[in-house]
Amino acid sequence: MADLGRPAYLRLADALRAEILSGQRPPGSRVPSIAELHREYGMSEQPVRQALRVLAAEGLIEGRPGSGTYVRERPTLVRVARGRYRTPGSPYEAETRARGVEPSWSHSSQKTYATAGLAARLGLAEGDPLMQTQYVFRADGVPTQLSTSWEPLGLSGGTPVVFPELGPLAGVGVVLRFASIGLAPTRVTEDVAARPILEAEATSLGVPLGTTVLMIERTHWAGDVPVETADLVLAADRFRLAYEIEVPPEAANWSSRPQG
Repeated sequence: MADLGRPAYLRLADALRAEILSGQRPPGSRVPSIAELHREYGMSEQPVRQALRVLAAEGLIEGRPGSGTYVRERPTLVRVARGRYRTPGSPYEAETRARGVEPSWSHSSQKTYATAGLAARLGLAEGDPLMQTQYVFRADGVPTQLSTSWEPLGLSGGTPVVFPELGPLAGVGVVLRFASIGLAPTRVTEDVAARPILEAEATSLGVPLGTTVLMIERTHWAGDVPVETADLVLAADRFRLAYEIEVPPEAANWSSRPQG
């Protein structure tokens, strides 16, 4: 291990990382134990543990209770198209089928009340009633995405679409459901951020703690009225988001630019 100016644990992490990325330690292979690395590299256990923590945080290795530490499988990035509502029904269902895999999801709905943050997103007063629905989305049975959505009961309460996954329009998506009660969404806004995964999310998605996730804060609007907002969570090492943005003709009209 070169660069003796670097801390010992980083030099060990560098050496193991190089072996993993080169294929010398292939996905699924067992990483030597702390005692084995201690003997092989002549380091005390503390820097060995620190090096393994670095590699786990980078998503290169994962611990398996009762078994040891292994090189993680490196998933192929899946391109997820955002900003497209050209076909009726669930966007997730359409996107997943377009990749040649079978979509499915589980869900749970319950009445809740707007926090200050949700009230701001939905243009409501804090404490207003909401329908909250939590989803685990799957592709060929494998969890790929989590979502928690909130809809104002002041809009959907007492209608056939109050429950997103029950009734005559169950599972068809926000656009068709709200269009059926005269609140057809006309635009969707999304804010995307990256953050560390939460423990409950790691369990649901079947990925290790330390994974970075993409969090999409999405809101459906009917004119100036927000009818639904949701937090979508995807593992950042599995997906990349692709946005299609239309440029109106007038934006390319040179003659429309102010002169002088």
